[in-house]
Amino acid sequence: MTIMDRHIIAISGGGFSEERDALIDQYILGLAQKSSSIRIAFVSTASNDSKDYIEKFHNAFQDFETTHITKQDFAEPDIQELVNAQTIIYVGGGNTKYMLDTWKAAGFDKLLKNAYRQGVILAGVSAGAMCWFEHCYSEVNGHYTQFEGLGLLKGAFCPHYEEPERKQLFNAWASTNGITPAYPLTDNENIHFKNEQYVMKLTSY
Repeated sequence: MTIMDRHIIAISGGGFSEERDALIDQYILGLAQKSSSIRIAFVSTASNDSKDYIEKFHNAFQDFETTHITKQDFAEPDIQELVNAQTIIYVGGGNTKYMLDTWKAAGFDKLLKNAYRQGVILAGVSAGAMCWFEHCYSEVNGHYTQFEGLGLLKGAFCPHYEEPERKQLFNAWASTNGITPAYPLTDNENIHFKNEQYVMKLTSY
C-alpha cells in the first residue's frame, strides 16, 4: 500500500475569490498528482453557501472536475465517498465558528479528517485556513473569542494580520495563553504544511 503525503495549504487572503489565475491556487494545483485528472471540491459553509462564491469557484477551476459541497449535502449517504474521491478540498472564507459548529453537528469534520489521512489535499482561505489548527481566535457576534479548531495542525493561525485591531488582539491572546506555534499572516502570505510539518511560507502577490 502506498503511503500518501498529507498536504494543507493555509491562505490568509486572496485566491480565486479575489484574483484571476491566482498564484496560490496554481501552487495548490501543482501539488496534485499529475498522472490523474484533478477533482476539486469547494466547501462553502463559512459563507452560508453563498451562490456567488460557489459560482466564482466553478469559473476559476473550470478546466478541472469541480463540485461544491453545501450543508444539505452533509446528510447524503455517500458524502464520505464523495469527499474521499476528491484530489483537493478547498474551504472558503466567512464565519469560522459557524462553519466549525455546523461541521461538528453534522459529523462533516470527521469526514474531512478521514479524507486528509487518505491523502486528499486540504486548502482554505481565512476561515478555511484557521479551521485546521488546534485553536482559533476570531470574531463571534462582534467580539473576538477563542474556540477549538479541527486540530490537524498544532497552534493557531491568524489571517488578515495587517488589520491593526486583529493584530493587537491576536498578539495579546497568543501571548497570554501561550499559544505556540502561532502563524500570523497578512493577506499576501500563505503557508504549506506537509505531513503536519511546516514547509514554507509563500508570498502570492
